[in-house]
Amino acid sequence: MEWLTDLEQAKEESQKSRKPILLQFEMDSCGGCKKLYEETYPDEKVQEEMNEWFVLLKLDLKKDREIRRELSGYWTPSFYFLDHNGKSYYNFNGYLPIEEFRLMLRIGYSESMIPKGKYDEVIEVTTKEIDSFEKSALLPKVLVQAGIAKYIKTKDNPAFRKTMKEIQNKYPNSLEAKMYFWDE
Repeated sequence: MEWLTDLEQAKEESQKSRKPILLQFEMDSCGGCKKLYEETYPDEKVQEEMNEWFVLLKLDLKKDREIRRELSGYWTPSFYFLDHNGKSYYNFNGYLPIEEFRLMLRIGYSESMIPKGKYDEVIEVTTKEIDSFEKSALLPKVLVQAGIAKYIKTKDNPAFRKTMKEIQNKYPNSLEAKMYFWDE
């Protein structure tokens, strides 16, 4: 993975490529960062998805104070999903193992791209290999994101309600099951 280390360069690349920026804050003494490099980042699918979907930007939490301040960053590792102007659409703090990290990438991508009207891209990314994540606590959020993108694109309310009902039935204790409940 090729990480940029300059926000302005990442913004330019993001505008050219039409990809959101995935900013990772790290610092030397970060145990979670070390674990990411040892366990999560060596995974071929993690590398493929990060390179395909994002402009990668790595900054030091202590050295890059102005950017940290703008984003209210305080932890490492932390991830911010930015547009080509540097506006943050989603952030996540902490280490995640491979499967959860891949789902977090999907959530960040969808949060960045739905407001831009990139529904087909969001549907493609959020449904890619989705069956392989059945046991992850982050899966209901990804399924909701896919459902939202489909609904906004098609305005098919019955299909959206069906998707949400399936999430409620399959993941009744998830936050998403509780957030998107309708009486029938």
